[in-house]
Amino acid sequence: MGPAWLCRVRHRVGIRGEFLLALALIDVVQCYRLTVPSVETLASPTNQFLAAVLPLPVWGAIWGAVGVLCLVQAFMPRDEYAFVAASALKVGWAIVHAAAWVWGVPQAWWSVVIWLVFARVVHVIAKVSEQPVRVVSNGGAP
Repeated sequence: MGPAWLCRVRHRVGIRGEFLLALALIDVVQCYRLTVPSVETLASPTNQFLAAVLPLPVWGAIWGAVGVLCLVQAFMPRDEYAFVAASALKVGWAIVHAAAWVWGVPQAWWSVVIWLVFARVVHVIAKVSEQPVRVVSNGGAP
């Protein structure tokens, strides 16, 4: 079951909210990765292509905005905007990587596959309706 505070949070946000919290983490980490890129990140042909399209900090800001939206809406009863934004961002990221592949970045096609599949998972979870959580007490028994 886990710590009591974790159980309360899980009960509050539900399955959709838990998924949005995971998306928020991914998006905020991606924001950081693009906003404060390492030397290795800057050397990547894919990231050089991305930087030619838009500066990496702008990409980071987009990811960060979607991450914050996912974080906020994880705790709200209406969370459609977060799911739409998260899915659209992943599709858009796949499209930019497809362009990179067309323009000669050899491994960019793999990112296209990953991000399109991830966008589909977001879309599928977005269609899941939240079921009321029934808390069963076992009277302290293990």
